[in-house]
Amino acid sequence: MIKLKSEILGFILCLVFGISSGIISKYLDTIGVDGSWWTYVPHYFADLFTRLGIWVLIGTIIAAYSKTLIRAPINTLIFFIGMLISYYVYSAYLFGFFPTSYFILWGSIALLSPLLAIIVWKAKNNVHLAFILPALPMGLLLSLSLGMGLYYVYLSYIAELIMYIVTCVIFYKKPKQMIISVILSFIVAFIFDQISPFHF
Repeated sequence: MIKLKSEILGFILCLVFGISSGIISKYLDTIGVDGSWWTYVPHYFADLFTRLGIWVLIGTIIAAYSKTLIRAPINTLIFFIGMLISYYVYSAYLFGFFPTSYFILWGSIALLSPLLAIIVWKAKNNVHLAFILPALPMGLLLSLSLGMGLYYVYLSYIAELIMYIVTCVIFYKKPKQMIISVILSFIVAFIFDQISPFHF
């Protein structure tokens, strides 16, 4: 009974966190830059929250630190559902229309989050898979921070590069494991850059 209450509380916290994140990220979009220095800070975060990287990092943290394999995909899905609903309902409140096509697009992507959460949880908690699986979320964040081709690499977003470093810390177990994960993450990032139809 105590365990069930703890699980329900965890789900509620993920939902509240998701709803709050959606509202805050949309509210930041409404703050204009009027030339004063302090408006640049919310504008920076508004831009950050429109990109994929921050949501990959948050989803990774939720999944990696969930207590069980079952709770990881549920926590992650609940967070993203709460975030998307609050974001688009608030958008409808502000602008008088509901962007159905965008909601369906991002909702479809959010429905994939449980599968990704399972990968992240196993990457964090399985000793043997910790050499390979971390390269997937790490590689995704790396592809969002760097532009990569056969003969060039350039920095697109420093914030996403910092997020990549944070994921390295999350998945770190020992030097050899992390070196392999980092090398594989560059391969994943390169492949993702070449085949992805989306460029965030």
